[in-house]
Amino acid sequence: MNKWLVTLSFAAVSAVLPTHASAVELTLWAPNNFTPAHALPDVGELYQELYDQFQAENPDIELNYELLPGGENALQQVLTAVGTGNLPDVAVLDGFWIARLVQTGELQPLDDFWSEESRALFAPGAVNEVTFDGNVYASWFYTAWRGLYYRKSVAESLGYSEVPTDLDEFLEFAAKAREAGMDAVLLPSVEGEATALHLESMFWGLGGELVDETGKPIFFESENRDILAEVYGIYKTLVDEGYMRPDVATLDEGGIRPYFYSGETALVAQSSSSVVQMYTDMPDLEGDIAAVNYPLPDGAIATPVLVGWTYGMFADDPEKQAAAWKFIEFMIRPDNLGLINESSGQLPVVEDIWNRDFFTSDPLMRQFKGIFDSGGMKARPGVPIYPTLSAALSSQISSIIVGSKSIDQAIDDARDVVMAEYERQTNR
Repeated sequence: MNKWLVTLSFAAVSAVLPTHASAVELTLWAPNNFTPAHALPDVGELYQELYDQFQAENPDIELNYELLPGGENALQQVLTAVGTGNLPDVAVLDGFWIARLVQTGELQPLDDFWSEESRALFAPGAVNEVTFDGNVYASWFYTAWRGLYYRKSVAESLGYSEVPTDLDEFLEFAAKAREAGMDAVLLPSVEGEATALHLESMFWGLGGELVDETGKPIFFESENRDILAEVYGIYKTLVDEGYMRPDVATLDEGGIRPYFYSGETALVAQSSSSVVQMYTDMPDLEGDIAAVNYPLPDGAIATPVLVGWTYGMFADDPEKQAAAWKFIEFMIRPDNLGLINESSGQLPVVEDIWNRDFFTSDPLMRQFKGIFDSGGMKARPGVPIYPTLSAALSSQISSIIVGSKSIDQAIDDARDVVMAEYERQTNR
Protein backbone atom coordinates (compact mmCIF):
# COMPACT_ATOMS: atom_id res chain seq x y z
CA MET A 1 0.00 0.00 0.00
CA ASN A 2 3.01 2.21 -0.44
CA LYS A 3 2.94 3.52 3.09
CA TRP A 4 5.75 5.57 4.50
CA LEU A 5 6.42 4.32 8.00
CA VAL A 6 7.85 6.93 10.30
CA THR A 7 8.74 5.71 13.76
CA LEU A 8 8.94 8.61 16.14
CA SER A 9 12.19 9.10 17.94
CA PHE A 10 12.02 10.20 21.55
CA ALA A 11 15.70 10.04 22.38
CA ALA A 12 15.52 13.38 24.17
CA VAL A 13 13.05 12.10 26.73
CA SER A 14 14.04 8.46 26.84
CA ALA A 15 17.13 9.23 28.90
CA VAL A 16 14.86 10.61 31.60
CA LEU A 17 11.73 8.58 30.97
CA PRO A 18 12.74 5.28 29.36
CA THR A 19 10.04 3.37 27.53
CA HIS A 20 8.50 0.72 29.75
CA ALA A 21 9.63 -2.79 28.88
CA SER A 22 6.01 -3.88 28.35
CA ALA A 23 4.89 -0.72 26.55
CA VAL A 24 1.72 -0.83 24.50
CA GLU A 25 2.54 -0.27 20.83
CA LEU A 26 0.13 2.26 19.37
CA THR A 27 -0.08 2.75 15.59
CA LEU A 28 -1.47 5.99 14.19
CA TRP A 29 -2.38 6.62 10.55
CA ALA A 30 -2.60 10.26 9.47
CA PRO A 31 -2.02 12.52 6.45
CA ASN A 32 1.16 14.54 6.68
CA ASN A 33 -0.79 17.75 7.47
CA PHE A 34 -1.63 16.33 10.90
CA THR A 35 1.81 15.01 11.87
CA PRO A 36 5.39 16.23 12.31
CA ALA A 37 5.73 15.77 8.54
CA HIS A 38 3.61 18.90 7.91
CA ALA A 39 4.88 20.99 4.98
CA LEU A 40 5.04 24.12 7.16
CA PRO A 41 8.09 23.67 9.42
CA ASP A 42 6.55 25.54 12.36
CA VAL A 43 3.47 23.32 12.30
CA GLY A 44 5.54 20.16 11.90
CA GLU A 45 7.71 21.16 14.85
CA LEU A 46 4.60 21.80 16.95
CA TYR A 47 3.28 18.32 16.22
CA GLN A 48 6.66 16.85 17.11
CA GLU A 49 6.68 18.76 20.40
CA LEU A 50 3.19 17.51 21.21
CA TYR A 51 4.08 13.93 20.32
CA ASP A 52 7.18 14.21 22.50
CA GLN A 53 5.09 15.56 25.35
CA PHE A 54 2.57 12.75 24.97
CA GLN A 55 5.35 10.18 25.07
CA ALA A 56 6.86 11.81 28.15
CA GLU A 57 3.50 11.70 29.93
CA ASN A 58 2.88 8.11 28.82
CA PRO A 59 6.16 6.15 28.83
CA ASP A 60 4.14 2.93 28.86
CA ILE A 61 2.89 3.69 25.32
CA GLU A 62 5.12 3.41 22.24
CA LEU A 63 3.65 5.67 19.55
CA ASN A 64 4.37 5.06 15.87
CA TYR A 65 2.74 6.82 12.96
CA GLU A 66 2.35 6.06 9.28
CA LEU A 67 1.46 8.63 6.65
CA LEU A 68 -1.75 8.23 4.73
CA PRO A 69 -1.58 9.28 1.07
CA GLY A 70 -3.31 12.41 -0.15
CA GLY A 71 -6.66 12.65 -1.91
CA GLU A 72 -9.11 9.82 -2.38
CA ASN A 73 -6.37 7.19 -2.06
CA ALA A 74 -6.40 7.71 1.70
CA LEU A 75 -9.96 6.46 2.17
CA GLN A 76 -9.28 3.58 -0.19
CA GLN A 77 -6.25 2.57 1.87
CA VAL A 78 -8.35 2.50 5.02
CA LEU A 79 -11.11 0.49 3.34
CA THR A 80 -8.52 -1.93 1.97
CA ALA A 81 -7.16 -2.35 5.49
CA VAL A 82 -10.67 -3.17 6.68
CA GLY A 83 -10.72 -6.08 4.25
CA THR A 84 -7.23 -7.31 5.10
CA GLY A 85 -7.44 -6.85 8.86
CA ASN A 86 -4.51 -4.43 8.82
CA LEU A 87 -6.09 -1.40 10.46
CA PRO A 88 -4.22 0.99 12.75
CA ASP A 89 -5.21 1.52 16.36
CA VAL A 90 -6.07 5.19 15.89
CA ALA A 91 -6.31 7.39 12.80
CA VAL A 92 -6.92 10.89 11.55
CA LEU A 93 -9.98 10.55 9.31
CA ASP A 94 -11.78 13.04 7.09
CA GLY A 95 -15.22 13.78 8.49
CA PHE A 96 -17.01 12.57 5.38
CA TRP A 97 -15.49 9.09 5.76
CA ILE A 98 -17.08 8.37 9.11
CA ALA A 99 -20.47 7.13 7.91
CA ARG A 100 -18.79 4.78 5.44
CA LEU A 101 -16.40 3.46 8.10
CA VAL A 102 -19.20 2.98 10.62
CA GLN A 103 -20.89 0.84 7.99
CA THR A 104 -17.88 -1.51 8.00
CA GLY A 105 -18.32 -2.23 11.72
CA GLU A 106 -14.62 -1.60 12.39
CA LEU A 107 -14.68 2.00 13.66
CA GLN A 108 -15.18 1.97 17.42
CA PRO A 109 -17.61 4.28 19.28
CA LEU A 110 -16.02 6.73 21.71
CA ASP A 111 -18.93 7.11 24.15
CA ASP A 112 -17.29 5.09 26.93
CA PHE A 113 -14.15 7.26 26.73
CA TRP A 114 -15.18 10.79 25.77
CA SER A 115 -16.80 12.52 28.72
CA GLU A 116 -19.95 14.61 28.35
CA GLU A 117 -18.06 17.50 29.91
CA SER A 118 -15.35 17.42 27.25
CA ARG A 119 -17.84 16.88 24.43
CA ALA A 120 -19.79 19.95 25.55
CA LEU A 121 -16.80 22.17 24.71
CA PHE A 122 -17.18 21.33 21.02
CA ALA A 123 -19.63 22.91 18.59
CA PRO A 124 -22.78 20.75 18.44
CA GLY A 125 -22.43 20.16 14.71
CA ALA A 126 -18.91 18.80 15.16
CA VAL A 127 -20.33 16.10 17.45
CA ASN A 128 -23.71 15.49 15.83
CA GLU A 129 -22.25 14.88 12.37
CA VAL A 130 -20.16 11.94 13.61
CA THR A 131 -22.96 10.46 15.73
CA PHE A 132 -24.80 7.44 14.35
CA ASP A 133 -27.50 5.42 16.12
CA GLY A 134 -26.78 7.38 19.29
CA ASN A 135 -23.04 6.64 19.33
CA VAL A 136 -20.18 9.11 18.73
CA TYR A 137 -17.58 7.61 16.42
CA ALA A 138 -14.98 10.36 16.04
CA SER A 139 -13.69 13.57 17.54
CA TRP A 140 -13.81 16.45 15.07
CA PHE A 141 -10.94 18.86 15.75
CA TYR A 142 -11.44 21.79 13.33
CA THR A 143 -13.56 23.08 10.49
CA ALA A 144 -12.88 25.17 7.38
CA TRP A 145 -14.59 27.66 5.07
CA ARG A 146 -14.23 27.47 1.32
CA GLY A 147 -14.81 30.35 -1.03
CA LEU A 148 -12.98 32.98 -3.09
CA TYR A 149 -10.00 35.10 -2.06
CA TYR A 150 -8.84 38.35 -3.64
CA ARG A 151 -6.43 41.18 -3.03
CA LYS A 152 -8.28 44.30 -1.98
CA SER A 153 -5.69 46.35 -3.87
CA VAL A 154 -6.46 44.45 -7.10
CA ALA A 155 -10.21 44.93 -6.71
CA GLU A 156 -9.65 48.64 -6.14
CA SER A 157 -7.50 48.86 -9.27
CA LEU A 158 -10.48 47.51 -11.20
CA GLY A 159 -12.80 50.08 -9.64
CA TYR A 160 -14.36 47.93 -6.89
CA SER A 161 -14.25 48.32 -3.14
CA GLU A 162 -15.30 44.67 -2.88
CA VAL A 163 -15.97 41.87 -5.35
CA PRO A 164 -19.70 41.41 -6.19
CA THR A 165 -21.35 38.06 -5.53
CA ASP A 166 -24.40 38.47 -7.79
CA LEU A 167 -23.51 36.50 -10.93
CA ASP A 168 -24.46 39.19 -13.44
CA GLU A 169 -22.50 41.83 -11.54
CA PHE A 170 -19.60 39.44 -11.14
CA LEU A 171 -19.46 38.86 -14.89
CA GLU A 172 -19.10 42.63 -15.35
CA PHE A 173 -16.22 42.55 -12.86
CA ALA A 174 -14.78 39.58 -14.73
CA ALA A 175 -14.81 41.49 -18.01
CA LYS A 176 -12.78 44.28 -16.40
CA ALA A 177 -10.30 41.74 -15.02
CA ARG A 178 -9.90 40.26 -18.48
CA GLU A 179 -9.32 43.72 -19.96
CA ALA A 180 -6.58 44.19 -17.36
CA GLY A 181 -4.90 40.99 -18.59
CA MET A 182 -6.01 38.68 -15.75
CA ASP A 183 -8.22 35.69 -15.33
CA ALA A 184 -11.17 36.77 -13.23
CA VAL A 185 -11.23 33.63 -11.10
CA LEU A 186 -9.83 30.11 -10.85
CA LEU A 187 -11.99 27.33 -9.40
CA PRO A 188 -10.27 23.96 -8.91
CA SER A 189 -11.79 21.53 -11.36
CA VAL A 190 -9.81 18.32 -11.04
CA GLU A 191 -11.62 15.32 -9.56
CA GLY A 192 -11.50 15.27 -5.77
CA GLU A 193 -13.24 16.17 -2.55
CA ALA A 194 -11.83 19.70 -2.40
CA THR A 195 -13.32 20.43 -5.83
CA ALA A 196 -16.63 18.92 -4.77
CA LEU A 197 -16.80 21.16 -1.69
CA HIS A 198 -16.70 24.30 -3.85
CA LEU A 199 -19.38 22.88 -6.13
CA GLU A 200 -21.59 21.75 -3.24
CA SER A 201 -21.48 25.16 -1.58
CA MET A 202 -22.95 26.69 -4.74
CA PHE A 203 -25.41 23.81 -5.22
CA TRP A 204 -26.76 24.13 -1.69
CA GLY A 205 -26.88 27.92 -1.93
CA LEU A 206 -29.27 27.56 -4.87
CA GLY A 207 -31.47 25.17 -2.88
CA GLY A 208 -30.26 21.80 -4.13
CA GLU A 209 -30.19 18.55 -2.17
CA LEU A 210 -27.77 15.69 -2.79
CA VAL A 211 -29.66 12.91 -0.96
CA ASP A 212 -33.10 12.45 0.58
CA GLU A 213 -33.90 11.77 4.23
CA THR A 214 -33.12 8.06 3.78
CA GLY A 215 -29.69 8.74 2.23
CA LYS A 216 -30.74 7.91 -1.32
CA PRO A 217 -29.08 10.13 -3.97
CA ILE A 218 -31.48 12.60 -5.61
CA PHE A 219 -29.11 15.17 -7.13
CA PHE A 220 -30.13 14.06 -10.65
CA GLU A 221 -33.90 14.41 -10.13
CA SER A 222 -36.30 17.26 -11.00
CA GLU A 223 -35.30 20.62 -9.49
CA ASN A 224 -32.06 19.23 -8.06
CA ARG A 225 -30.99 18.31 -11.57
CA ASP A 226 -31.78 21.82 -12.78
CA ILE A 227 -29.75 23.35 -9.96
CA LEU A 228 -26.76 21.08 -10.58
CA ALA A 229 -26.93 21.98 -14.26
CA GLU A 230 -26.94 25.66 -13.29
CA VAL A 231 -23.80 25.22 -11.17
CA TYR A 232 -21.99 23.27 -13.89
CA GLY A 233 -23.10 26.04 -16.23
CA ILE A 234 -21.28 28.65 -14.14
CA TYR A 235 -18.00 26.80 -14.66
CA LYS A 236 -18.72 26.48 -18.38
CA THR A 237 -19.64 30.16 -18.78
CA LEU A 238 -16.52 31.37 -17.00
CA VAL A 239 -14.33 29.34 -19.35
CA ASP A 240 -16.28 30.04 -22.53
CA GLU A 241 -16.24 33.79 -21.91
CA GLY A 242 -12.51 33.78 -21.26
CA TYR A 243 -12.81 34.66 -17.57
CA MET A 244 -11.26 31.39 -16.38
CA ARG A 245 -8.55 29.43 -18.19
CA PRO A 246 -9.58 25.94 -19.33
CA ASP A 247 -6.53 24.25 -17.82
CA VAL A 248 -8.18 24.53 -14.39
CA ALA A 249 -9.59 21.17 -15.48
CA THR A 250 -6.23 19.71 -14.42
CA LEU A 251 -5.62 21.80 -11.29
CA ASP A 252 -6.48 21.40 -7.60
CA GLU A 253 -6.42 24.09 -4.90
CA GLY A 254 -2.66 23.92 -4.57
CA GLY A 255 -2.21 24.05 -8.32
CA ILE A 256 -4.15 27.27 -8.79
CA ARG A 257 -2.53 29.23 -5.92
CA PRO A 258 0.59 30.23 -7.90
CA TYR A 259 -1.61 32.07 -10.43
CA PHE A 260 -2.94 34.15 -7.56
CA TYR A 261 0.51 34.89 -6.20
CA SER A 262 1.71 36.01 -9.64
CA GLY A 263 -1.29 38.26 -10.23
CA GLU A 264 -2.49 36.21 -13.20
CA THR A 265 -5.90 35.77 -11.60
CA ALA A 266 -7.96 38.24 -9.59
CA LEU A 267 -9.67 35.62 -7.43
CA VAL A 268 -8.79 32.11 -6.39
CA ALA A 269 -10.95 29.46 -4.71
CA GLN A 270 -9.33 28.10 -1.55
CA SER A 271 -9.98 26.79 1.94
CA SER A 272 -9.55 28.88 5.07
CA SER A 273 -7.00 26.24 6.05
CA SER A 274 -4.79 27.55 3.22
CA VAL A 275 -4.51 31.03 4.72
CA VAL A 276 -1.40 30.39 6.82
CA GLN A 277 0.28 28.73 3.83
CA MET A 278 -0.63 31.75 1.69
CA TYR A 279 0.74 34.16 4.30
CA THR A 280 3.94 32.11 4.42
CA ASP A 281 4.29 32.07 0.64
CA MET A 282 3.37 35.76 0.19
CA PRO A 283 3.72 37.76 3.45
CA ASP A 284 2.39 40.92 1.81
CA LEU A 285 -1.03 39.25 1.50
CA GLU A 286 -1.66 39.95 5.19
CA GLY A 287 -3.95 42.93 5.42
CA ASP A 288 -4.57 42.95 1.65
CA ILE A 289 -6.49 39.69 1.26
CA ALA A 290 -10.27 39.39 1.59
CA ALA A 291 -12.76 36.57 1.23
CA VAL A 292 -16.02 36.50 -0.68
CA ASN A 293 -18.64 33.91 -1.60
CA TYR A 294 -18.98 32.37 -5.04
CA PRO A 295 -21.03 34.40 -7.55
CA LEU A 296 -24.57 33.04 -7.87
CA PRO A 297 -27.60 34.22 -9.84
CA ASP A 298 -30.45 36.31 -8.43
CA GLY A 299 -28.63 37.25 -5.25
CA ALA A 300 -28.45 33.67 -3.93
CA ILE A 301 -25.83 33.11 -1.24
CA ALA A 302 -23.58 30.06 -1.25
CA THR A 303 -23.89 27.75 1.75
CA PRO A 304 -20.58 27.22 3.59
CA VAL A 305 -19.71 23.57 4.17
CA LEU A 306 -18.93 22.31 7.68
CA VAL A 307 -15.84 20.30 6.90
CA GLY A 308 -12.85 19.00 8.79
CA TRP A 309 -10.82 16.04 9.99
CA THR A 310 -11.36 13.85 13.02
CA TYR A 311 -9.64 11.37 15.32
CA GLY A 312 -11.12 7.88 15.24
CA MET A 313 -10.33 4.56 16.91
CA PHE A 314 -10.11 1.13 15.30
CA ALA A 315 -8.48 -0.76 18.19
CA ASP A 316 -10.79 -3.39 19.69
CA ASP A 317 -8.41 -4.73 22.36
CA PRO A 318 -9.20 -2.98 25.70
CA GLU A 319 -5.55 -2.19 26.43
CA LYS A 320 -5.04 -0.73 22.95
CA GLN A 321 -8.30 1.20 23.21
CA ALA A 322 -7.19 2.78 26.46
CA ALA A 323 -3.89 3.83 24.87
CA ALA A 324 -5.64 5.13 21.75
CA TRP A 325 -8.01 7.24 23.80
CA LYS A 326 -5.14 8.66 25.85
CA PHE A 327 -3.63 9.89 22.59
CA ILE A 328 -6.89 11.32 21.23
CA GLU A 329 -7.72 12.98 24.53
CA PHE A 330 -4.25 14.53 24.66
CA MET A 331 -4.52 15.95 21.13
CA ILE A 332 -8.00 17.44 21.64
CA ARG A 333 -7.25 19.12 24.96
CA PRO A 334 -8.26 22.75 24.36
CA ASP A 335 -4.76 24.06 25.11
CA ASN A 336 -3.07 21.62 22.71
CA LEU A 337 -5.78 21.87 20.09
CA GLY A 338 -5.64 25.66 20.31
CA LEU A 339 -1.95 25.62 19.45
CA ILE A 340 -2.61 23.39 16.45
CA ASN A 341 -5.60 25.37 15.18
CA GLU A 342 -3.75 28.67 15.51
CA SER A 343 -0.51 27.55 13.87
CA SER A 344 -2.32 25.82 11.00
CA GLY A 345 -5.04 28.42 10.44
CA GLN A 346 -7.73 25.81 11.12
CA LEU A 347 -11.08 27.23 12.24
CA PRO A 348 -11.80 26.06 15.79
CA VAL A 349 -14.75 23.90 16.80
CA VAL A 350 -14.06 24.71 20.47
CA GLU A 351 -15.43 28.16 21.36
CA ASP A 352 -12.62 29.23 23.70
CA ILE A 353 -9.98 28.71 21.01
CA TRP A 354 -11.50 31.56 19.00
CA ASN A 355 -10.17 33.89 21.72
CA ARG A 356 -6.54 33.15 20.84
CA ASP A 357 -4.57 36.07 19.35
CA PHE A 358 -4.48 34.80 15.76
CA PHE A 359 -8.25 34.53 15.54
CA THR A 360 -8.99 37.85 17.24
CA SER A 361 -6.37 39.94 15.43
CA ASP A 362 -6.59 38.67 11.85
CA PRO A 363 -9.42 40.34 9.85
CA LEU A 364 -10.03 37.21 7.79
CA MET A 365 -10.37 35.07 10.89
CA ARG A 366 -12.83 37.53 12.39
CA GLN A 367 -14.85 37.29 9.21
CA PHE A 368 -14.84 33.50 9.46
CA LYS A 369 -15.94 33.69 13.09
CA GLY A 370 -19.00 35.65 12.00
CA ILE A 371 -19.82 32.95 9.44
CA PHE A 372 -19.32 30.24 12.05
CA ASP A 373 -21.54 32.02 14.58
CA SER A 374 -24.31 32.54 12.02
CA GLY A 375 -25.02 28.81 12.08
CA GLY A 376 -25.24 28.79 8.30
CA MET A 377 -22.61 26.09 7.75
CA LYS A 378 -23.98 22.81 6.41
CA ALA A 379 -22.32 19.45 6.92
CA ARG A 380 -21.81 16.99 4.11
CA PRO A 381 -24.43 14.21 4.16
CA GLY A 382 -23.49 11.65 6.80
CA VAL A 383 -24.31 8.70 4.55
CA PRO A 384 -22.10 5.87 3.26
CA ILE A 385 -22.70 6.80 -0.40
CA TYR A 386 -21.28 10.32 0.01
CA PRO A 387 -17.62 9.55 -0.96
CA THR A 388 -18.78 8.01 -4.24
CA LEU A 389 -21.24 10.83 -4.86
CA SER A 390 -18.63 13.51 -4.22
CA ALA A 391 -16.11 11.92 -6.59
CA ALA A 392 -18.72 11.44 -9.30
CA LEU A 393 -19.88 15.06 -9.22
CA SER A 394 -16.38 16.55 -9.22
CA SER A 395 -15.13 14.23 -11.96
CA GLN A 396 -17.59 15.70 -14.48
CA ILE A 397 -16.33 19.29 -14.33
CA SER A 398 -13.25 18.85 -16.50
CA SER A 399 -15.23 17.24 -19.33
CA ILE A 400 -17.80 20.02 -19.21
CA ILE A 401 -15.15 22.71 -19.27
CA VAL A 402 -13.31 21.33 -22.28
CA GLY A 403 -16.57 20.60 -24.09
CA SER A 404 -16.17 16.85 -24.43
CA LYS A 405 -19.41 16.21 -22.60
CA SER A 406 -22.73 18.07 -22.34
CA ILE A 407 -24.01 19.07 -18.93
CA ASP A 408 -26.98 16.70 -19.28
CA GLN A 409 -24.67 13.81 -20.15
CA ALA A 410 -22.39 14.68 -17.24
CA ILE A 411 -25.28 14.52 -14.78
CA ASP A 412 -26.46 11.22 -16.24
CA ASP A 413 -22.94 9.78 -16.01
CA ALA A 414 -22.61 10.89 -12.37
CA ARG A 415 -26.01 9.37 -11.63
CA ASP A 416 -25.08 6.03 -13.17
CA VAL A 417 -21.85 5.75 -11.17
CA VAL A 418 -23.46 6.75 -7.89
CA MET A 419 -26.58 4.61 -8.22
CA ALA A 420 -24.59 1.51 -9.15
CA GLU A 421 -22.60 1.88 -5.92
CA TYR A 422 -25.73 2.78 -3.94
CA GLU A 423 -27.42 -0.42 -5.09
CA ARG A 424 -24.31 -2.41 -4.22
CA GLN A 425 -24.19 -0.93 -0.71
CA THR A 426 -27.93 -1.38 -0.20
CA ASN A 427 -28.07 -5.00 -1.34
CA ARG A 428 -24.89 -6.34 0.24
